[in-house]
Amino acid sequence: MAVTKLWPVKSNLKHVLDYAANKNKTSADTYTEEQYQALRDVLTYAKDEDKTEHEFYVQGINCNPTCARDQFVTVKEQFGKTDGIQAYHGYLSFKNMEVTPEMAQRIGMEFARRVWGDKYQVLVTTHLNTEHLHCHFVVNSISFVDGSRCHDETSWFKFSPIADEICRKYGLSVVQNPERNPDADYMTQKDLAGMPTRYNQLRQTIDEIIPHCRNLDDFKYQLRQRGYKYNLNPSRKYWTVTPPGSEKSIRLYRLGEEYTNESITERIRESFKSGRYTPPPRPSYSRQYRLPPREHKLYEKTSLYRKYLYYCYKLGYLPKQQNRRPSKVHYLLRDDLIKLDRISQEVRLLGNYHIDTAEQLFSFSEHCSENLKRLETERKDLRNELKRNTPEEQKSEIKEKISSISEEIKKLRKEISLCESIAERSEIISPRLQQIYAEESEQTKRGKEKAYEPWR
Repeated sequence: MAVTKLWPVKSNLKHVLDYAANKNKTSADTYTEEQYQALRDVLTYAKDEDKTEHEFYVQGINCNPTCARDQFVTVKEQFGKTDGIQAYHGYLSFKNMEVTPEMAQRIGMEFARRVWGDKYQVLVTTHLNTEHLHCHFVVNSISFVDGSRCHDETSWFKFSPIADEICRKYGLSVVQNPERNPDADYMTQKDLAGMPTRYNQLRQTIDEIIPHCRNLDDFKYQLRQRGYKYNLNPSRKYWTVTPPGSEKSIRLYRLGEEYTNESITERIRESFKSGRYTPPPRPSYSRQYRLPPREHKLYEKTSLYRKYLYYCYKLGYLPKQQNRRPSKVHYLLRDDLIKLDRISQEVRLLGNYHIDTAEQLFSFSEHCSENLKRLETERKDLRNELKRNTPEEQKSEIKEKISSISEEIKKLRKEISLCESIAERSEIISPRLQQIYAEESEQTKRGKEKAYEPWR
């Protein structure tokens, strides 16, 4: 059963070519951990594949696999098209135990020639490092024939039938009625678990809006009031809504059968006709003075740790604080409800190590990096010692040391990653909090002026 997929590469062309032609994945032999280290040393020394005794499934169409990256770049520079998408990376995966490596490579080469071989350079490899043999394709985005960009040849519904045709030719099974662009597994699991996602937040908002709408114009007004952008043109096949703070729109039919164009229009009509329509609730204003709430005490603090605490307060997830509904959270912060686990880890790191300033954060990150280099060097020396003729008793002791050092390295890498996330997120937090604070202050001011209007 062959499964195909293709996606664009917009950044590092060398990285994807090195990954596809990784000799550790295209080798026909399997190795132990000790043999893998020796193989890596041999491959570093013997760059010419014709000199190695192992068999590698790496071939090129209209290019040489050993210098594919340079040839790709030469074509781009020749036609003056070095920007945009650099290449397309895809795979063709086969059912377990259905093909041999030779047949998989042969099918991959035939498939690549039929789809891209007339105009484009393609690197074709077969990876053997998983139970399912799979071919990787790296296609240059610029044609060496006329300099045209690769667009039509990347459409799934065009090249997928060709893959099925070739697989049937060799007597292989194919996927019947494949589902195109299914929802991501992690998004589906989050929806099932009731965790906040872009989809279930939009569903909740639409369900809250419809009882307060008399027609589609009211529906659009309610979306605008909540910070959503939309395209609900009746001539469009799919209506789209863009959540606040996001640039990626959501097609409403993906939310379920009750959220298609016709379903939403019918729900608004039925709600109004059945008498369930209620005017939108008006905000209530209190005329009494109140003491400064907890958020003002947090906002007045300027340290990095306090800033994160205030951010968590606005998200509604400080310890010993009653959880807020996602609809009550400011629209600029709703996307971060999906990242609460990561934000919690960052807050704990700042609190545990008493980090209050950016200088302390960078100093702590550098300290972790130095310890990481020291431990990696120590682990490398221990691994080299294992390869020598050492007694079995010492080997077991060395392996225990390697295991404990690996745990420390794992912890340090996580802390360094958290420091990088904090440095990046702190630049976003400050302007967002200032905008939220300014909007809430202006809203409070308008509320007071409206409340005291009858007494003027």
